[in-house]
Amino acid sequence: MNAIYVDPAINDMPTSRKKSISKKLKKNALHAQKEALRTLQKNAEKLTLFNVQLSRLINELPDTVLLKSREGRKLITNKLTKQLFKLHDLDWYGKTELISLVAQEAHSRLLLEDELKSALAKGQFKLYYQIQVDNDRQMIGSEALLRWEHPQYGLIMPEQFITIAENNGLILPIGAWVLQTACEQLKHRQDHPQLKELPIAVNISSHQFSQPEFVKQLRKLLKKTDIKPEKLKLELTESLMQKDISDTIEKMNALQQLGIRFSMDNFGTGYSSLSHLKKLPIDQLKIDQFLMRDIAFDDTDIMMVKTIIDMTCRLGIGMVAGYVETEQQFSRLKDIGCTAYQGYLFGKPMPPDEFEQQMSEIPPVSGN
Repeated sequence: MNAIYVDPAINDMPTSRKKSISKKLKKNALHAQKEALRTLQKNAEKLTLFNVQLSRLINELPDTVLLKSREGRKLITNKLTKQLFKLHDLDWYGKTELISLVAQEAHSRLLLEDELKSALAKGQFKLYYQIQVDNDRQMIGSEALLRWEHPQYGLIMPEQFITIAENNGLILPIGAWVLQTACEQLKHRQDHPQLKELPIAVNISSHQFSQPEFVKQLRKLLKKTDIKPEKLKLELTESLMQKDISDTIEKMNALQQLGIRFSMDNFGTGYSSLSHLKKLPIDQLKIDQFLMRDIAFDDTDIMMVKTIIDMTCRLGIGMVAGYVETEQQFSRLKDIGCTAYQGYLFGKPMPPDEFEQQMSEIPPVSGN
């Protein structure tokens, strides 16, 4: 990567002149960076790989470093992005060897969609599991998290392909596979002393839940796998509030009669209302990550989360704080009445075999 060349004569200039040149160089550099980002964004395939690699690098950083402060996160992300620019033949200051064309962008997106269509048949989707704990860090459950093990890009997070799957209808077979695999894992855990009484939470998309045959299909799956329905927790999103609320309530009531429990994921994004929460047979809320990110040092976020905790207590609804990454977050959440947690502080998402091996060393409590 080419560096900006600064003439040594600048050192002999007056301070005011130095500041003027420095400000101009900084302005030019920022403009060039934005242009390079626009170039990268025009190539969907390059952008996908770039995002995967950046996410992987960030995930490898110690959480105490990454989440110490907003400034620290910006500095680290800036540095990692600069390194990836060089890897992708992009100059951080604007020069690039990429040739981005509209046709190439469309081709790249179609290529990714084609790969997504075959990923399920090729067995490239995997479920990872992340522990959920109580105030004493004792295990009370786990969440099943979808991952795409791409042969070229490596481990791809769902936020990088779920939108495509929702747009082309692939979310339905993918969602069915996720639900079946989670139920089979519950069946497998029936012989595991530490895990047999603990629930698994499974994310269900609004597209999947809205299907007319969803309740019937799930009832068949429960019978086929012969699991205890109360060990299955379905995580729904607030976006369901935008759909037919009466249909949502009817399906939830039918599944609740079977013993299935419900959690509302990403609570706080704005779709739900108190009246809906009172009607829905919700057992638990999971706070949205934007409220959790700065909770260790932002009093406004603390106040908002405490309000939600107080509200759920009055409604008889449980609450889990997701995305807990630091001891400071954990401590502040306990102080305001939270009792259930999930996040990298307690354990990263792991493949089932690795999860079972590590969880065997942790004493469980009754399922939550």
